[in-house]
Amino acid sequence: MFQQKKIYKSMENRNFTAESLLKELEDLKLFKFDEVSFTGLALNIEMLVPQYLRDDHFNLIEVQGGLAKKTYALWFHDLSLAIDIFNHFVDYTNDHFNDYLREAKQYQADTGNPPSSPEYKAYFEQGNSMYFHDVLHSVFDLSRKIDLSVEDFKEALEADGIDSSQYVLPTKKVFNTHL
Repeated sequence: MFQQKKIYKSMENRNFTAESLLKELEDLKLFKFDEVSFTGLALNIEMLVPQYLRDDHFNLIEVQGGLAKKTYALWFHDLSLAIDIFNHFVDYTNDHFNDYLREAKQYQADTGNPPSSPEYKAYFEQGNSMYFHDVLHSVFDLSRKIDLSVEDFKEALEADGIDSSQYVLPTKKVFNTHL
């Protein structure tokens, strides 16, 4: 059986608590993805990238006149961390997807079973026909969320008359296959 990764199994990632998300954030900061759920990755990224602050229960913090905002320094730090986590996640996903492509090519050569065969599906999909769609979608979904937050960050700096050269964000990687 092809070794599927927990982080891409979206149907198995529905249960989480504030404590589990914090634990997963610690793993994410170390770029350890094997025990992180996609929910943990997505929600933690979604907490890091926006300008607004949340409490320990992930509720937006309201202040007089609206929502509490991060300082530009904190927003820059959090957005940079999110981009760094994402870049490592892209590498992790690239490696996993290329492992699949290599193994699928070898499997087909050894067995003659095409991707549409029940044997192929049992070996690679293991009852989760959306697995490889979820693998790739997870990267593209997070990428778009980060892109939107980077645009928001730059627009906010400009609106407040702050020179954006003071806050140079890391370059976000683009996912591509190597085979």
